[in-house]
Amino acid sequence: MFSWGEDSQRGFRLKDGSDTAPPTAEGLNHLQLGYHITALSAGRTVLAFLKSNGNAFIIPIRESPAGSRVRGKQEFVKFKDKIKTVSCGDDTVTLLSKRGQVLCVDSKLVPRPMQMLCAVSQVACGSHHSVALTKDGQVYTWGQGSRGQLGLGERQPSTKSPQHLNSLSAVPLVQVAAGGGQSFALSVSGAVFSWGSNHCGQLGLGDTTDRHTPTPVHCLNLKKTTHISCGKAHTATLTKDGGVFTFGSGEYGQLGHNSFRDELRPRLVAELWGAKVTKIACGRHHTLVLTDSKRVYSFGCGEQGQLGHGEERHPSVPLPVQLPQDTNDVIKNIFAGGNCSFAVYTSNEDVQGEANTVGVNTVTHCFDHMIDKWTAECDSKTWKQMKQEIHRMFSSASCLNASVLEKSKDEHFQTSPKYCGLNLPLAQLAFQKLVTKDNVFAEHSVGVEGLRIFLILNELLHVIQNHKPPLQSIKLAKAIAAAILNLSAGSLQVIGDWWSSLPSSTMSKHVEVWKQALSVILSNEPVHRSSEVKNLLLVLQFMYNVNHRIAEPQKMPESEFCLLMNKTFYLEDWQLWRLGSSYKKNTEPLILCSFPSVMDLESKKFVFDLNAQFTQRHAVARIIGEIQREFRFPMPQDLLFEVEVRRGSVLKDTFEHLAFTNPSDYKIPLMVYYDENLSISYVNVKDFFYEVFHEVVSAESGMFMYNDSKTLAWFPSKAAPEVQRYLHFGVLCGLALYNQCIIHLPFPLALFKKLLGVKPSLGDMMEFSPCVGECLKNILEGYTDDEIEILDMDFSINWDGTNVDLDPHNPEKPLTGQNRKEYVEAYVNHAFNTSVEGVFQEFKRGFFQVCDQDLVKLFRPRELQEVLVGKDFNDWARLKQVTGYEGKYNTTPLHPTIQMFWEVFDDLTEDQKKAFLCFVTGFERVPILDVEKFKMKIRDQQVQGPPDQFYPKAYTCYSELELPLYSTKEIMQTRLTEALSSNKIIFKEAGTEL
Repeated sequence: MFSWGEDSQRGFRLKDGSDTAPPTAEGLNHLQLGYHITALSAGRTVLAFLKSNGNAFIIPIRESPAGSRVRGKQEFVKFKDKIKTVSCGDDTVTLLSKRGQVLCVDSKLVPRPMQMLCAVSQVACGSHHSVALTKDGQVYTWGQGSRGQLGLGERQPSTKSPQHLNSLSAVPLVQVAAGGGQSFALSVSGAVFSWGSNHCGQLGLGDTTDRHTPTPVHCLNLKKTTHISCGKAHTATLTKDGGVFTFGSGEYGQLGHNSFRDELRPRLVAELWGAKVTKIACGRHHTLVLTDSKRVYSFGCGEQGQLGHGEERHPSVPLPVQLPQDTNDVIKNIFAGGNCSFAVYTSNEDVQGEANTVGVNTVTHCFDHMIDKWTAECDSKTWKQMKQEIHRMFSSASCLNASVLEKSKDEHFQTSPKYCGLNLPLAQLAFQKLVTKDNVFAEHSVGVEGLRIFLILNELLHVIQNHKPPLQSIKLAKAIAAAILNLSAGSLQVIGDWWSSLPSSTMSKHVEVWKQALSVILSNEPVHRSSEVKNLLLVLQFMYNVNHRIAEPQKMPESEFCLLMNKTFYLEDWQLWRLGSSYKKNTEPLILCSFPSVMDLESKKFVFDLNAQFTQRHAVARIIGEIQREFRFPMPQDLLFEVEVRRGSVLKDTFEHLAFTNPSDYKIPLMVYYDENLSISYVNVKDFFYEVFHEVVSAESGMFMYNDSKTLAWFPSKAAPEVQRYLHFGVLCGLALYNQCIIHLPFPLALFKKLLGVKPSLGDMMEFSPCVGECLKNILEGYTDDEIEILDMDFSINWDGTNVDLDPHNPEKPLTGQNRKEYVEAYVNHAFNTSVEGVFQEFKRGFFQVCDQDLVKLFRPRELQEVLVGKDFNDWARLKQVTGYEGKYNTTPLHPTIQMFWEVFDDLTEDQKKAFLCFVTGFERVPILDVEKFKMKIRDQQVQGPPDQFYPKAYTCYSELELPLYSTKEIMQTRLTEALSSNKIIFKEAGTEL
């Protein structure tokens, strides 16, 4: 090898017995290495090279006491796999193994694999950033990105982990390159993309503006570019015809244009005309080229002798390097890095031997050859390898694009907006072969459409929506939706998996694309209810389903899928749903019951309540009609579902009344009366539900089992003598939802899951019984097989005081590491399903005797729970802010009694504050949709006598509090707490019982 430039004699271990020959007059050193170098790269403080046997070595570069930079001794980088290539940044070394693994070498020469990257074919380092190209044509970048050299946009200046460059996903790339602060990518068709630092025009874009994303270098279109090399601030490209283009900084003459001027666009090095260049290499501020006649030319900075001309000057035109001539030696390769230059030579015999092994036309129809190989008969081991090739080819739009290019006569280099450069007959022939081979077609059908293109099209839609009229994006969205829905289930699974692996911000952006398209369409009058619109909804539903499978915290909030539609739209949709199948085609509900995932909770509740009100009116009208037809009675003024109960036996009287009620009466308006001492008084419905549900879920009712902490109830597993009570319990829950009342229903989420047909899970067990749930989780995930064996457990459990065998067909079946999942699933299934099947079905039947099942299924389990049970309210500071005052208390500043009241209120315990909430509103919790709207009013109480003798009064219908004009804070505190404690029995034990 010949070496010239900065400290060019040192560093390399020479062949045994050979001495370092003195440099030539031009400063060239002839190094007898005894081995072949296949790759070499140099940075500011390090030099790395690769032997032909796959061993990598590093030579450190340090500054001497005299101020010059000197090389240390070469040191071997130990790694289990052979190395394919090396690349150096200013102070870093990156290796690429032959298996496609990227390795970063630390200061102790230990290569650290980058876990996120695999199947990499190339790696290139700039000063402080790196670029990698995978075998399926994808680009990843990492390092510093303040000048845009990562290509990830302006919002991500740097990253330590590789980031996927989505914008190049579908481009069939063959090379990546990097220099000081610039990055390049080259496609099979010779298209060049650049990004990063551009202060000298080194991106070739005609200006000096940095680019933070890959940008096409249009000046190199149709130039048949085959290779790119980067210096610190200049770039050189090589064409298939042997031409060299340079651009960027010309400060040292490194562009070869006989000037020291910067070039903002690629310019052909005219001085190399007549010499076909086969290789190019850029150092920090100089350039080397190798011609087909095996002559080396150099130009640029020569301060360290890196040009090999013997003078420390800066020639701005290519000049030949005066290498020692030996008729048996031929220059095979050139390398440049930092302030160094190298030329590797070999003998004529070796060159001829290598030439004879090269095929005549290895590129022509390589795709057709692959298809023939895939469709040929083979053994299972070979088929396994070919399956990987098939997946790599058809899961990448880049690979598929490259595989069917028209390469004969270099047609693919002519790619332009008017010519695609594809060999479509070849593609058609290849696919015809594929479909005749069932197993190959099954493999390629996963991604034959170039599935990644669908992710990129989301980005395109996003841009069009932001910059073009709505109709343009709508047309494209409909076309993309139709294409997606034509894919196979396997292909959709692949797309879903890819999409779910994207950053959550990108996922949200893609969801917003489809929401925006739908919002534009559905805002038109009249609403279009075509299959094309339904396709858009199906795509959004598909994304929702994919997101549903994602684990936290990557999972998007379900609310992000909701469309903001006005009530008029849902009213029309509901009317179409009521008409049902009797109406003409294409006028069925567009969203209602079909796509509840795009409805927010307020819209669902609006439709449910709307239907309840309509059903009430319809039920009343039906009964009135029946009465008139049968008895000829005049029309009654009010028709109500009346329930009379005694204060001491609310639950007993309610169940007795329901036992003799026709289920059709549940649909008419509910009215409750208290029968006390021969007088009947009307009761607020929400007060009735408050009383009856506190009684029904209490231990005294004997209807339910409870968890260890007595905070949650569940259905009993033992046979209940009065199963009808659970039917009536379901009716009561349905009546509460139907009449828009929240209730005291301390059940786990599993109850609402089962109502909606969702299978309870281990998470539900952890909610109901944390102790049991944690034990089951440890069995499933925490213990090893040996530890499971030591537990000496079988499939027998005790649930609700009853011994149960989870596998009746195999009594006392032992628990093992192999059947642990079966055990956990059987345990959860028994607790929430098998053991309560009879009583739950009665409960469910009663619930849906009142509520329409189709509309209940609009809700998700958590939403149904929140609608029925409400939500905890503890924002007491906000309550103080929104409270209104009337009568004598309506003053500014606050009336002294009101100031006294808030001081007393602040001193209450959390349980007392919740008791106060119930005292004023009738609810222990706040309706889910009224949390932000909730407010109360306080007015002075008109009393006959001293105010200190009276208690506060509340009007729960209006959330109003009447407060006497107490004389002292102490008296107010006493009267208020006494009122709270006597308001409802439950508050005597607030926080300790259900």
